[in-house]
Amino acid sequence: MMRIAKSREALVLVLLIAMLLAVATVNKAAIYPFTLINIVNSALFLVLLAIGQMFVVLTRGIDVSVGAIAGLSAVIFGFALNGGVPLPVAMLASMLTGLVAGAMNGAGVVFGGIPPIIMTLSTLGIYRGLMRVLTGGSWIEEVPQSIKALSVTRVISVPVLVWVAAALVIVTAVLMARIRATRNFYAVGDNREGAFLMGLNVRVTELSAYALSGLFAGMAAIVFVAQIGFVPLQTGQGQELKAIAAVVLGGVSLMGGTGSVWSAVIGAIFLTAVDSMMIFLKVPGSWNNAVAGAVLLTVVVTDYLIRRAVRNRHAARRAAEMRLAEGDARQTDPAREVMP
Repeated sequence: MMRIAKSREALVLVLLIAMLLAVATVNKAAIYPFTLINIVNSALFLVLLAIGQMFVVLTRGIDVSVGAIAGLSAVIFGFALNGGVPLPVAMLASMLTGLVAGAMNGAGVVFGGIPPIIMTLSTLGIYRGLMRVLTGGSWIEEVPQSIKALSVTRVISVPVLVWVAAALVIVTAVLMARIRATRNFYAVGDNREGAFLMGLNVRVTELSAYALSGLFAGMAAIVFVAQIGFVPLQTGQGQELKAIAAVVLGGVSLMGGTGSVWSAVIGAIFLTAVDSMMIFLKVPGSWNNAVAGAVLLTVVVTDYLIRRAVRNRHAARRAAEMRLAEGDARQTDPAREVMP
């Protein structure tokens, strides 16, 4: 219980609830069930991007191309749908596109020795350019109604996409907790050299992290197209920074080795909720990024100060215990006071 109380996830969740209640004092619609469901539904794209980003950050890497990968996957998805490809096969094509694009990032980092930020910045431009080449600079419109139905169909007043995403999040969290190999992400991020000496395949772990990041970006592309019904060239643009902000806000350390699936999910929902609350407060949309950035900075700094205070308290307690133990030892053995 104490571990939960001290976690970043718990802090952000409490702040999220407090924000919703505070806004509700101005506009009660902010806490209506329909509103909360819509916030979660709007967050799905960012949630999936953030989960993928989590794997990379856990290994002490970073992927600033996830938005572009989602955009490229959406283009392939749109082409497949308009080409008469069955929906399940089109979905598979989107996810495979993301997987391959992410694996290319991983190959450059792992086998090419290219720093993650440089590699993914380069592929961001490549994937964005490829989107424009494939589409001829035009949007992909009039996708089949079969994909649009996923976003409007509801079960118990909750969109089907929310149920599917929730199941995916739970399965991913369970696999991260139960499968031994997933602990390699934490080990590599915490101490890469130590992980190598322990016999872990560091290269495969890092490559897998980038490939998973791309895979989840491919899934996010499916959600995006289903929700808006077409593929603009701006698909995923700027979302890579939001994905990084979401994982950091939720508690995934940029130094690697710390965080969870729930960190990414809670961080993404929080950032989406901030945008929604701005609407209820009738704040111009131009303020959204500034407010989200201020909230992120406040949460991270507050969390750091709390953790530092706890560490200092524990260090002081250990020092006091050591001094007390040394005093007891001297009283038990007076000869230790005699200088040679």
